Amino acid sequence: MYSSTVSHRRAYPNLISDVYVITIGHVRKEAIKMVKKVAVFFLMVFVICIGITAFAEEKSPRIVSERPITQISFSSWIQETFRVSPDNRRVAYVIKVGNKQCVVVDGKEEKQYDGIGANSLIFSPDSKRVAYGARLGNNWFVVVDRKEKKQYDDIAKGTPLFSPDSKRVAYGAREGVTWFVVVDEKEEKQYDDIGQGSPLFSPDSKRVAYTAQVDNKWFVVVDEKEEKQYDGIGVPIFSPDSKRVAYGARVGNKWCVVVDRKEEKQYDGIVTKREGSIIFDSAESLHYLALIGNDIYLVEERIK
Repeated sequence: MYSSTVSHRRAYPNLISDVYVITIGHVRKEAIKMVKKVAVFFLMVFVICIGITAFAEEKSPRIVSERPITQISFSSWIQETFRVSPDNRRVAYVIKVGNKQCVVVDGKEEKQYDGIGANSLIFSPDSKRVAYGARLGNNWFVVVDRKEKKQYDDIAKGTPLFSPDSKRVAYGAREGVTWFVVVDEKEEKQYDDIGQGSPLFSPDSKRVAYTAQVDNKWFVVVDEKEEKQYDGIGVPIFSPDSKRVAYGARVGNKWCVVVDRKEEKQYDGIVTKREGSIIFDSAESLHYLALIGNDIYLVEERIK
């Protein structure tokens, strides 16, 4: 005879907070009704949150302001003279007025002159000041913030120049056959010529360097002190801390880099013009490209 034991568990309905719970032994399973209520509740919360976000965005659009700063007369402006200030808030350019020219800054015309120096129009680094070279008759001079400076026979191309702190102004000028640098309206020593890219302010705005020529020799002038003469010279550069000066110099057919008056190794060439330059990586290190035969080398120097 075979016997078997079968366990039977009955389900008893209980009422808990208006929700039916089916009890099977010791296990409870909530009714589907409760699950649906919870799902609907969370769905409603989600929809409300999305609605609030959209409403807030709709009520808080981006604020955009526009204001005119100038109106350009394309029939009279000289396109290549157009300048934008470093802070991107101001504009300046040169226009023709009959046989005269004048600078327009933020839509306001300045005094008319017989000519404005090519590539001379410049904003200061802080964007607050404007300077340029101008001509009346045969005389050239620099105009800074609408004020005319002393007249000369010519003003060097690429000048005037503002110092990094925007407080100082320097430029090259010619009287007769001699050239010289003018810094803060003070004329420095006269030379046969001054080099392109001159003068140059140090990063701290306290020092000035430029290249000059006497007879067939070129040299660098730093703070009015002349350095050694060479057969050719590159544009000088200040170190980040403004304490050092470096430049390329030619001795016969060879070139070397000069740092603080000390000549480094000679090479067949130093790339110091438009194609490249001497770069200070820090106050105590620099690098440049040098030519040996047909090979170009990267030269890195640590300055002691």
